Parts: sequence; C-alpha cells; structure tokens
Amino acid sequence: MTPLNDEQLKKVEHALMEAHRSRQASVLGADWSFRVMRDVRREAAGHGPSTMALGLDRLVWRTATVAAVLALIFTGSVWLNTNQDMVELTALLSNELDATMPLAE
Repeated sequence: MTPLNDEQLKKVEHALMEAHRSRQASVLGADWSFRVMRDVRREAAGHGPSTMALGLDRLVWRTATVAAVLALIFTGSVWLNTNQDMVELTALLSNELDATMPLAE
C-alpha cells in the first residue's frame, strides 16, 4: 500500500463524505431497525429464542449419540466375528481344489 499525501487524503475524505450524504434513507423504517437491534441484544445476552423449535436440537444430538453407539457395537461385532470366521475361511481355502479340472467335460 502506498502512502497518500495530504491532497489525496482530502480527495478520499471528500468522496466518502459525498457518498455518505447522497445515500438514500432506509426503506425498512425505524421500527424494523429497532426490532433487529432488540434481537441482537437478546442473542448477545443469551436469552433469545431457540433457533430449533420443540427441542429439535436435543433430539438431533441424542440421535447422533445413539447412532455412534450403534456404529461402535456393529464395528466391534464385525471385528470379533471376523476373527472367528478366519479359521473357517482359512480351512476352506486350504482344501485342495483341482483348479486345472475344466468345469464342463
């Protein structure tokens, strides 16, 4: 960023003042801005209404917890059962199969 001299700073300041003066009034009205600021103050204080109605936020977290527990149980059971089935799979694969025999004779 290049430093500005006094003349350039005055031009920028003048342009900003003109832009501020020429801006249009808000079409939403004072009541709307009052309500927005009230909502902002409530949210900042932590007393605002919940964004999720009817305790939906708690339901989501409970469902996520149950889904995680079920996923862990499923993963553990698959891991335990896979170790037991490895013996059967190894025995099945170790049987001598005649791979050279054609399927259709």
